[in-house]
Amino acid sequence: MNLTAIATLQMNNKMFANPRRIALLKSIDATGSISQGAKLAGISYKTAFDAIKDMNTSNEQPLVNCEKGGKGGGGATLTRFGQRLIQMYDLLNKIQDMGLQALNDENAPLDSLLGVMSRFSLQTSARNQLFGHINTIETHDLYDVVTIAITDQHQIQATITHGSTLRLHLKQNKDVVTLIKAPAITVCSEENLIHGKRDRFDNQLLGTLTAMTQDKQSTEITISLTDEISICAFVDNQDLMDETLRLGMPIYGLFHSTQVIVASMC
Repeated sequence: MNLTAIATLQMNNKMFANPRRIALLKSIDATGSISQGAKLAGISYKTAFDAIKDMNTSNEQPLVNCEKGGKGGGGATLTRFGQRLIQMYDLLNKIQDMGLQALNDENAPLDSLLGVMSRFSLQTSARNQLFGHINTIETHDLYDVVTIAITDQHQIQATITHGSTLRLHLKQNKDVVTLIKAPAITVCSEENLIHGKRDRFDNQLLGTLTAMTQDKQSTEITISLTDEISICAFVDNQDLMDETLRLGMPIYGLFHSTQVIVASMC
C-alpha cells in the first residue's frame, strides 16, 4: 500500500498553509527575496506575492518582513513565527510518515502515538527500548514501584522517585517506554539456577536465546521474548563461567528495577 499524506493548515476555515506555500517560505528564507524565492519554488512572482500577503494579513503575526526596493532591490526575511511555522510543518510531516509506516506494520500500536514513535522514531543509547502500559503503581514514601506490561506474559518493574511519578503523570493503563542499558542485564538459564542468582533480581524475563557474540572479556546475548520483541544483555564472561549457553535454549534476562528508566508523553 503506497499511501501519501499532505498537510494543509486552515485558519477560519480558509487555507492558510500547504506544501506549496511552505516551499515558498523556505525559498524566501534561503534567498532573502520574494522574487528569487518564487523562482526557486517554481511559481510566478504574483502568485508568491499574493500568498505572502494572504498569510501576513490572515495571522496576528506576519510571516515575512518585506523591504521596499532600492538600488539593490527589495529584500525579504522570515519572522520568528514564519521560521517556527516551517519547523512545525516539517514536524507534522514526520508524524504523518510514522502514521503511514504504522498502518503497514501489523505490530505497530495505532492507538498510541508514543508506541508509534518508540517503534519508528525514538532512538536512545540504551539497547533495550520496550513499549508497554502501566499495570500497577505501588506507592512508598520516597519512591514508587511501577509495574509495566510489555507483553501478555512479560512485565517489568521500575523503581522511580515519587516526584518522577507525579512529573510524568503516571497512572494505571498509561502508555510508557522503558529503557534498560544492556550492561544492566545479566542472564541465567533455567537449567542452572546458580546459587539463588535469580532471587537477587526483581526483574526476570524468560525468553529464548537467539543470538550470542563473544570476545575475550564480554558476551552480548539476545533474548527473544516474542517473535517481535527481544532484549540485549552485555555480560562479563566471568559471570557466565557456570553457564553452558546454546542457541534456542530458554534463558532469563535478569536486572534490577532501579536500572529501568521510564519515559512517557504527558
